[in-house]
Amino acid sequence: MTDTNDYRLISADAHVLEPPDLFERLPGELRNRAPKLRPVDGGEAWMVEGSDPVPLPVTAASGSGYQRFNLSHSSEKPLSFADVLPGLHDPTERLREQEADSVQAEVLYPSAGLWDAIALLEDRDLKVACVRAYNDWIASFCAHSPDRLIGLAKIPSTTCEDAREEVLRCVNELNLRGAILDAWPSGASVAGNPDDDPFWEVINQTRIPVSLHYALGGKRTLPPSGIAPGLKPPMADAVLPLVAAGVFDRFPDVKIVLTHGNAGWAFHWLEFMDINYVRHRHLDEYALPDPDAIPSEYIRKFTWFVFHQDRSSVKNRDRLGAAHLMWGSHFPYEDANWPDDREQAMRVTDEVPAGDRQALLADNVARLYRLRGHEDGFADAEVERFEQLVHF
Repeated sequence: MTDTNDYRLISADAHVLEPPDLFERLPGELRNRAPKLRPVDGGEAWMVEGSDPVPLPVTAASGSGYQRFNLSHSSEKPLSFADVLPGLHDPTERLREQEADSVQAEVLYPSAGLWDAIALLEDRDLKVACVRAYNDWIASFCAHSPDRLIGLAKIPSTTCEDAREEVLRCVNELNLRGAILDAWPSGASVAGNPDDDPFWEVINQTRIPVSLHYALGGKRTLPPSGIAPGLKPPMADAVLPLVAAGVFDRFPDVKIVLTHGNAGWAFHWLEFMDINYVRHRHLDEYALPDPDAIPSEYIRKFTWFVFHQDRSSVKNRDRLGAAHLMWGSHFPYEDANWPDDREQAMRVTDEVPAGDRQALLADNVARLYRLRGHEDGFADAEVERFEQLVHF
């Protein structure tokens, strides 16, 4: 890509597939106990200490759920690594797969199933080593084309100091553009614990967005497959405690991305939250740090939402804040449309004026992650522009 502003379609949520030799760089004793990809039931699965085998996602061979039945293997047949799309682990091939999809860039996440199993490891040193190995690999992957391959760092949930050190390493040495949080670094069970402040301090300092991918805090972060109602995803439960604990007041450059959950559910959630706050804010337990604010104002200012098959959020973008919506393909998982993602993205935004459509499909992602040509990010007035949900 030569033109700094030549983005027409950026996926805010796409995935890679970790290569079989990912953990071979670990020191000897840790390498012996690190996850390994092994043959299982005619396919291959990650073997992780203390967990059931983690099979490769069957859609990794097709790039989407609706395409997989066109292949020779069925959805029930286990997958081998040799069957997966090469662009899931080879950056040169990934650019070809982007071109086939008419996508100019992607924000890249790891495969959730493997990391859900790693999160259950009891050995702190092994967990941190696995995280660092992945971050080294994804940084190398994205260095092949940093304007098109946007890498996010995994953050260890072992201690707050481990998390701080890895954020600084990933930003200053590896040039990764954001972070993925699977659990609170301090080990707290809920968001907003003061013990996590050192982590938020370094996030505020580096100004990288923090992504929550469907769930966190010991829950399964791999979204369910198949048809599901438009309910609030588990990760949304983290946002209000961050508001109530004053995290965004103390660290105003923190930005949260709710990734794999669409956004149509958010209107009722935010409105209901505001109504109850207005009715009860005279009580101490409902007080916010800013006495003139209401919860949805905080949440919409500091939170970004990723939509896919979600026309309701597109139609109501001004209620969430048009700057806070970003399209994602979810490639190569069940709900992806590869190699027809551009068609899907245009269809779900077909009633949107050209300027707003450009923001939803490309510019909002480019500005959030400060891609080349968009380094200035958002002005304060832009992220605070949304309709009031409750009038009082």
